[in-house]
Amino acid sequence: MATLTSWVEHLTTDVDSATEGMQVAGEIYPMVGTEGWLLLIGVIVWLAWHVVTHNNEAEELKKLARKSPGPNAHKNIVAEW
Repeated sequence: MATLTSWVEHLTTDVDSATEGMQVAGEIYPMVGTEGWLLLIGVIVWLAWHVVTHNNEAEELKKLARKSPGPNAHKNIVAEW
């Protein structure tokens, strides 16, 4: 079973690639080094979504508030059933 120490040793040991094979083929996963940029883009999109949602909901609530006839309007409602 491989341990962290043996993997570090395996990846950092300089050997002859002709006899031992290639030790480190390259990046372990694609787009290495872009994590910070992706995080920044994600935070910006998240904040923009919140701002857009807030503005749309505020406008909708203003429209509903304008339709309201007043605080005592519920007293005049007669059920039509």
